[in-house]
Amino acid sequence: MFAGVAFLAIIFQLAIVVGIIVFAVKLLNRITDIAGSQKSIAESQVQLISLLSKKQSTQEPADN
Repeated sequence: MFAGVAFLAIIFQLAIVVGIIVFAVKLLNRITDIAGSQKSIAESQVQLISLLSKKQSTQEPADN
């Protein structure tokens, strides 16, 4: 009887460890996705600033 309870306790602990590992892997993948999105947003903002800077520099001689 005690062997069965001990076996169930071991199975339960292993299930918890596996659950933690799965959660950590999913969290890491999600963080990687978020980092990629942030990089894309930053690149878009740099591109926008570059275009606005070019537009401003082409309009300045026309204003003078």
